[in-house]
Amino acid sequence: MTYYGTADIGSNTIVLAVFEMKDGIPCVRKHISTPVHLIDYVEDFTMRKEGIEKAYETLVNYGKILDEMDIDIRFADITEPCRITNRAELEDRLAETGFKVISLSGEEEASCDFAGAKISFPDITEGIAFDIGGGSTELISFKNNEAVDAVSFHLGCVRLSHLPLDTPECMKEIRAMAEKYPSLDQRRKTVIGIGGTVKALAKLIRDRYGTKNEMYLKDILDIFARLQAEEPAAIEALHRCVNKDRIPVFLPGVHMIIEICRFYEAELILVSQTGIREGFMLKYVLPACGHK
Repeated sequence: MTYYGTADIGSNTIVLAVFEMKDGIPCVRKHISTPVHLIDYVEDFTMRKEGIEKAYETLVNYGKILDEMDIDIRFADITEPCRITNRAELEDRLAETGFKVISLSGEEEASCDFAGAKISFPDITEGIAFDIGGGSTELISFKNNEAVDAVSFHLGCVRLSHLPLDTPECMKEIRAMAEKYPSLDQRRKTVIGIGGTVKALAKLIRDRYGTKNEMYLKDILDIFARLQAEEPAAIEALHRCVNKDRIPVFLPGVHMIIEICRFYEAELILVSQTGIREGFMLKYVLPACGHK
């Protein structure tokens, strides 16, 4: 059995995922998430040395885990943190860990999101999907089971945490993307949500309202209002369901989700259990290993 070690280096966390392929689908066999908050080390589009070293040390530790598992295939994708002026310095330092480092543009990241989400929803052939990360948000329009436009803009839950919770910047950026890419300017009662922010909210919604792998906007609005009002039961559920490292940026991420739903007039979000990491496997790792 062949195992693949992949590290997903994002603005907020670095995730180690060990995959094996089963019937053409990447299946996770080990998952470790480390909150690193690399975006906090970026000033004027340059990452400080401390941030680079923190990412390096995390990959070194992940390498030791892969050593114990006797896994030689090691890839790392850099998403938002690669969009810096000293990207080459970051890439070179991380390459010293033995991981093959691949930097993804915002569009490439969104494309991986879509490739991964198709695993969860193979029968949905057209629509809108989104992923809210730490430093950016990805929007994807798709038709005939293919991405039409996969775009990214620089507003994620970490960046939003430095703005007022009711900031109009979310809707402003969504509208700007829709104006630039007409395929994104459509209305959908149902959209697909991808990534950690969506999954964290889905866990809270499931705890409070009993839904599974889907979220209704009315429930999201309800829990959002209760959390803003610091209702004890809602706060207790938040701490029960959401990782403590995500809590400081959770409400800004939920606000972005609400604004996306409002723009698309969506009443329901289908929660994808697969996303960028599976997409990265399919689009980059397997081809590099000689597999189609």
